[in-house]
Amino acid sequence: MELKMKKLNKKQIALIFIILILLITISVVVIILKSNKTSEEKLQEENWENPFTQINKNEIQYQENASVDELKKETGLTADSSLYEVNTEYDGRKVLNIKTSIQYKVAFAGLIKQQIPQLNETEEILQKNHPEENGIWIEKNSRASILEIIKDSTKSEYEVDSQGYLKIKDKKQQNDKDKIIEKWINSDKKIILTKASLYYQVDEVTGEVTEYPFEQLDPYQTYDQIKSDNNIIIVITSNDKKYLNNNEILQDVLQCEI
Repeated sequence: MELKMKKLNKKQIALIFIILILLITISVVVIILKSNKTSEEKLQEENWENPFTQINKNEIQYQENASVDELKKETGLTADSSLYEVNTEYDGRKVLNIKTSIQYKVAFAGLIKQQIPQLNETEEILQKNHPEENGIWIEKNSRASILEIIKDSTKSEYEVDSQGYLKIKDKKQQNDKDKIIEKWINSDKKIILTKASLYYQVDEVTGEVTEYPFEQLDPYQTYDQIKSDNNIIIVITSNDKKYLNNNEILQDVLQCEI
């Protein structure tokens, strides 16, 4: 029995044509997606196989046993290896920083000398001049001006003793600032106050001692701080341009973490 082919009308031909185009389009999209996935997987494998994936000049991701010298080589830092410590960021990146103890010594030596110190003299300056007792110690050249800042917005009466420590002379009705100051005075930390427009630090790339002019960079910044264990240096702005009042400065300083 002979079968007869039914002749397609124009609508049927158009429908078949549209279906073919859709099938071709879907096929192309699937091929592209597979190609992108393969490229991403390949990139992930390459990054996994290479433990030193550079992030920036002093941050890289690496396996646990990489040394400071290996990190220096990968990041291009040139300071003496003994100056660095390795820190881990929240996302696993390894960062080379100058040791906090060294930054502290340099900052302290600078405020004692009132000029840029040399690395090889910082330990001796620290041993001879660093306060021994806990509480608030004020650098000699800053005592009068810092005492003025404190007196402007507190109710108790204060004085600086012969050793440079801030003491409560007359504990009157205290406001919130007085309470924080008393807490600092009785704390188990050495809190060093100085008033300046800059302080000194070790450059992370070269290892050279340089000045950090924080007030010039931001004249509205009320203070900066350098910490090492229970030792804290708080550098209070010199406020040369008079953009701030004493109440604003003390309010900010007393909010810093010690």
